[in-house]
Amino acid sequence: MLPKKPIDIKMLVKKMIDEIQDGNLADENGKLPSEQQLMAHYTVSRYALRRALLQLGDMGYIYQAQGIGSFIRPKYHENLLNLQNNVGLTEEIARPGRTIRTVEATQRIVSAKEAEFLPENSGLTSEVQLIEIERLRTLDDEPYLIERSYYLQSIAKEIPAKSLYDSVFNYFEQDKKIKIGFIDKVISSEPLCKQGANFFNLAEGAPTLVVRDDTFLSSGKLLAFSKICYDYRKAELFMFKKTY
Repeated sequence: MLPKKPIDIKMLVKKMIDEIQDGNLADENGKLPSEQQLMAHYTVSRYALRRALLQLGDMGYIYQAQGIGSFIRPKYHENLLNLQNNVGLTEEIARPGRTIRTVEATQRIVSAKEAEFLPENSGLTSEVQLIEIERLRTLDDEPYLIERSYYLQSIAKEIPAKSLYDSVFNYFEQDKKIKIGFIDKVISSEPLCKQGANFFNLAEGAPTLVVRDDTFLSSGKLLAFSKICYDYRKAELFMFKKTY
């Protein structure tokens, strides 16, 4: 008898987020079904469901009222970007009725010495080969962000062109079976360069909201690092803090 395939907690979380965002999971009071009902609905074990519920709580999608059950948190403004999401930007921002699209993408092989920036204390030697990706992305057909990312070629090997116009995150997680362990984020601001100013239709030197991501495997090995510049007029960031 073949062993059961392990439950992919991340996929379960994504399915639950999709149903929460579609308004199909909770009742009129925002309460989720019982654990038994959810286990049957998703055909998962109690362990997998509880892991997923814990992640949804940490991400700010639900809260648990002791002795009563789990509830959907009140919806936040649609432009808010959840920094605690454990899915890619495409999945996080693509709420019902919203579309994020890559309108221009390029990639090339560069050395660490040629990279525009490097992570702090990365330990990368100047000869390390990187896959550099630059993408211009719109949200609901309006300029939204400019992304420049670097992936270690020794791990990534190659990135199909079609993934540049879809989700690079999904490519690594689903196609390459590369499991991401954790992501460090640094938020800052800086003046727009000419390219960014032209894309966002702002004056050169205008402020831009910047999120730096350093992505690591579960082993702690660096996989990628990126800098995403948002149109400050459209992007707001959200984090959820537990006090218990």
